[in-house]
Amino acid sequence: MTHLKPAAHRLAFPLLCTVLCLRTLGDPGAFVGSTKIAFPAAMPQIVVWAWEEPEDLRSAPPSTVGVAYLAETLLLGTREGERGSGPRGGPAVSILPRRQPLAVAPGASVMAVVRIVTLPGFDDSEAMREETASALAEVARQPGLRAFQVDFDATRSQYAFYTAVLRRLHPQMPTGMPLSITALVSWCATTPGNGDWISALPIEEAVPMFFRMGGRSRPGDDKSGYPLRAPVCRGSVGISTDESWPAIREDERIYVFAPQPWSPAQLVALDGIRFGLRSPTLSVHAEREAIDDTGLAARRTNQTYDSSEKNLP
Repeated sequence: MTHLKPAAHRLAFPLLCTVLCLRTLGDPGAFVGSTKIAFPAAMPQIVVWAWEEPEDLRSAPPSTVGVAYLAETLLLGTREGERGSGPRGGPAVSILPRRQPLAVAPGASVMAVVRIVTLPGFDDSEAMREETASALAEVARQPGLRAFQVDFDATRSQYAFYTAVLRRLHPQMPTGMPLSITALVSWCATTPGNGDWISALPIEEAVPMFFRMGGRSRPGDDKSGYPLRAPVCRGSVGISTDESWPAIREDERIYVFAPQPWSPAQLVALDGIRFGLRSPTLSVHAEREAIDDTGLAARRTNQTYDSSEKNLP
């Protein structure tokens, strides 16, 4: 496994940014030996994504707002012109740790997110599957976490790889910890038994991403026509403060992305989403550019990840 930074730094920096802030969350060992924790017990109904930017989320009410933070990015394969560091110089798993500070309120419910990116030199293999699952499990076992999420826009040819990785990951996670993934809306549109691969995954939640869907969305665009037939996709929704939203049910978990660092006013305004309200404050961002946004927003802009995304049934 290739580390883009020393192993000690990989562990120390996320812990410096998060665990010190999470010391009031309670004993993470409470998860061990327990039965599977349902998401309603693990995370609040509203969860904010904290991506690769400096984030101070201490204004978010911990009783109603959880935090899903980017812990690290896994790069699978080798860049053009490079030789892999795996067996016989084959494809490698490289780890890019979080580089930006994060602060959360005492008692906040926190889940770690790992983003997976395949490089041109990616090649599916048993070794790659095992190494990827092990890297994910290492993050999931960090102290103070309530849940774990994987963010990977797998193409059709990568479905088998992703399925195998998640099946290897699940038994390596702390007992009782829920496993979530982000999902293209097209994944959720298939019916069980008719090309539906996502329902067979060993996960407790798939979050359909209703933003950066292959084109520029405007605030008034209607997103109510996208069917969510896979049952695992019906309990949550992913939205962004700078785009239109689909209709949100009262019982859905709501993940909210912001293209710039969250402001205290935005964090306070989040509570209204539970009641079907969209405060104008949510769309007002700080007057500074996002710092090195390598995640949910930038990677979906003007890029096509799944041809079926444009031709949903």
